[in-house]
Amino acid sequence: MAGGLRAAGSAADSPLFDHKSLAAPAFGPVALDAPSADSTQDSVTIVDIFLRGHKRTRSAVIFREMTFGKGARIAADKLEGEIALTYSALMNTGLFASMEISHSDSLLGKGLETITIDIRETWYIYPVPVFSLADRNFNVWWRDQGGSLDRVNLGGKLSYYNFTGRRDRFKIGFTTGYTREYEAGYRLPYLNKEGSIGVNVDYSFKQRREQNYQTVNNQQLFYLDEDAFVYKNTSADIAMTYRRKLYVSHVLRMGYRSTEIADTIARVLNPEFLGDGRSSQSYFQLEYRYRNDRRDVRNYPWNGYFIEASLVKDGLGVTNERRGFTAGLTLRKFWPLSDKLSVNAGLGGKYSLIRDQQPFLENRAIGFGNNGIVGYQFYVVDGLDMAIWRFGVRRQLFDTDLDLGKLVFIPAFRYIPVRVLLAFQFNQGFANAPFAGENNELNNTLLTGASLGLDVVLFYDMVGSLQYNRNHLGEGGVFLALNLNF
Repeated sequence: MAGGLRAAGSAADSPLFDHKSLAAPAFGPVALDAPSADSTQDSVTIVDIFLRGHKRTRSAVIFREMTFGKGARIAADKLEGEIALTYSALMNTGLFASMEISHSDSLLGKGLETITIDIRETWYIYPVPVFSLADRNFNVWWRDQGGSLDRVNLGGKLSYYNFTGRRDRFKIGFTTGYTREYEAGYRLPYLNKEGSIGVNVDYSFKQRREQNYQTVNNQQLFYLDEDAFVYKNTSADIAMTYRRKLYVSHVLRMGYRSTEIADTIARVLNPEFLGDGRSSQSYFQLEYRYRNDRRDVRNYPWNGYFIEASLVKDGLGVTNERRGFTAGLTLRKFWPLSDKLSVNAGLGGKYSLIRDQQPFLENRAIGFGNNGIVGYQFYVVDGLDMAIWRFGVRRQLFDTDLDLGKLVFIPAFRYIPVRVLLAFQFNQGFANAPFAGENNELNNTLLTGASLGLDVVLFYDMVGSLQYNRNHLGEGGVFLALNLNF
């Protein structure tokens, strides 16, 4: 969970950000050999870095996430830019509620600087009650399911961020209701001394009495058995990450999947759910993922870019029950035109390198996860391949801080930064579905949607949107979207 403050524009515009500031280092302070005041007039040298206010987070973690370290020489005209980059990098860790970065040369002479970072850590233990919807989004649950509480998941999750002070996370959870799920996981981003290697282990088991078994007219059809679970899934993953520098990471993940479905689904309703009329399937999965993330705020970027590419191999020849190979790509770019105006554009897609018909459960394209198009919240589009491109404009209307004072006993949540923005989006997408029947008209069709609405950003990256959307079918409506990032 990321928490903190950010003003419009760059991080340097934050009211908690001292413009007379400096930025930060690689994994630890770099030794400096006898600095002197003969530095060139157009550069400064960082003599020392002081951290104040961090009680749980280890100093090495903070140094690792900074953009430069002790001993660094920075061009004077690049100072403000480095300050902004450091602030964003540290706040994007999710470890801090706020911070101030200042610098001083008063005792050292011209060109020699010390950095002081005053930190207010966020709250790290989140025993969160679970109240989640079984449907793909709020709008589907409200309109198509009548807001039925039978399609709600209830339970609890405990997420302990910064578990040992090394930015690690431990989580455990239990959910009941529409879906019964058990989950546990641990993530340690700094396995070695340099902080370049990390590990992530996750396990989950879920089962439910109702399951989407087919898509007709680009709507999901469901099968329900009130007396038995019709879908069971076990998932286990171990992933190794490599991040030598600050922004670029490589992930290699090995996973295991085991799925069981009711015989009625496998033999009657959709024999291609798992393929060949099977009621069970198990296989190993191997994934490589490359990520270059230079967004200033990851959940609501204003400046920077994001690149992610992946290769996922389903079935490694061990069980011979699954054969799939998918390549994915996401590109996003954000341009601030001023402190209150920003534009963005992006591309996303997947391509199936194995061109055989895939099981229904693995043939999802538009309408799932982050692969949505505005105006099509009530539709799903299956397919082997998919491409989506997006364009957006954001105009900040106002930016303020709410002081809740003694009403909130946790200091990290006592001050709530609030930004309200007017946002426009234009999306287009296409799902290639060579095996789709005639009863899904949105397959193999160019989809176009647009939206205009209000975005509300709380803390550093908790976002809620109220939008009016319209699609190429002439359908329009008001929609709600939330991204709270727990």
